[in-house]
Amino acid sequence: MNFDCFRAYDIRGVYPADLDEEAYYRIAKAYTLLFHPKTMVVGMDARESGPPLKKALTDGFVDAGVNVVDIGGITTDMLYFAVGSDNEYSGGIVVSASHNPREYNGAKMVKEKAAAISSDTGLFEIRDIIKAGKDKGVTSETKGKVTEKNVLNAYVEHVLSFIDRDAIKPFHIIANANFGYVGGGAQLIADKLGLNLTKLNWEPDGTFPKGTPDPMQPANRAETEIAVRNGKFDFAAIWDADADRCMFLDEKGEFISGAYVTAMLADVLLTKHGGNNKIIFDPRVIWPTMKVCEQHGAEAIISKSGHAFIKDRMRKENAIFAGEMSAHYYFRENFYADNGVIPFLLVLEQLSRSGQTFSETMQPYIEGHYMSGELNYKVADAQKTIEAVRDRFSKEGEEDFTDGYSLNAGDWRFNIRPSNTEPLLRLNIEARKPELVEKVRAEAEAIIGTKPH
Repeated sequence: MNFDCFRAYDIRGVYPADLDEEAYYRIAKAYTLLFHPKTMVVGMDARESGPPLKKALTDGFVDAGVNVVDIGGITTDMLYFAVGSDNEYSGGIVVSASHNPREYNGAKMVKEKAAAISSDTGLFEIRDIIKAGKDKGVTSETKGKVTEKNVLNAYVEHVLSFIDRDAIKPFHIIANANFGYVGGGAQLIADKLGLNLTKLNWEPDGTFPKGTPDPMQPANRAETEIAVRNGKFDFAAIWDADADRCMFLDEKGEFISGAYVTAMLADVLLTKHGGNNKIIFDPRVIWPTMKVCEQHGAEAIISKSGHAFIKDRMRKENAIFAGEMSAHYYFRENFYADNGVIPFLLVLEQLSRSGQTFSETMQPYIEGHYMSGELNYKVADAQKTIEAVRDRFSKEGEEDFTDGYSLNAGDWRFNIRPSNTEPLLRLNIEARKPELVEKVRAEAEAIIGTKPH
């Protein structure tokens, strides 16, 4: 096992070089030693290595005397639903490497009530238990039992509870499943709501024949953009491979940044539930959501990026909603967890009620705001580079160290941070005028010493 696979909020590595069946067997034993579960929920995404790794994980729990509920091929947010909605379950693990290329696999873990497990709350302890060989002593005379359960229908009813079904108009939408398992639930929803779906990459296929299943990459969105522009659609929804993220194109085929979708969803939820609520978001791009919170009198909270950290903060604050620029969206009534279908449904409801196009709906959150988008750089030493950037800019504005390094100069602002999932340095710039974005970018890149990856 390559122990570098244990990241800030999940496990990811190349199969079988970094992670193999033995690794998953030992992960189950280490989880048992640390958390003493009675019944665990286990599922997997569509990757080719998923079935043998899920079996090894299950065997590890069974041999440790833990019962396993196998929910099969799922989206990651279906695991959160399964664990969060049933008090009988001690936790869950989905065998998934999210949006990584086909040769990768990994695991996202939760405790009871879908509470996230991160480097701060047990993930590194599991790693260290395995490193020390303590997992090998975890055995039980009474083996656990395995049962299978289909949670799809209950999951669909849960996500539909976030909207007024009767308000939904019969939109024509492009839905791109990126060869993951989201299609089953999306089709049930379309049937119930009377939606007309044009489906792309719909059947699960862990070979990901069209490349890395990450719609944050412009190349991965190109097929959907062309389809929107060549037809007449109300919008497009694109999920990543494990469907815990949903990204949107408007009716013109233009990509809408997660920073703006976060602001729009915050506005929708604060309008529904009142301004006496808390909204959480990551520090990459903050001004659009800050503006919405000010308009509603809601409390705006900036949190460290990453699903496990966001969820922990949401629970502590009892926040109604959280969003990340990476298109993770979290809901208090969804066990404080992220979900890739609820944002899709809330967009449907908002467009149905307003009668506006998607681009018209987004205009108030975008106008007067300019940003670079996320720029990624390969550097030899991320922390050393960040310190060099700080040396250059620190006297120009207010500093913040919530996640990486942020500086707010009034008319412009940036955040620079090392990635938690890839060996990259990430830079985001926002400004009141477009020329300021390019000015700050040029000055930062002169220090970083390389062009974006």
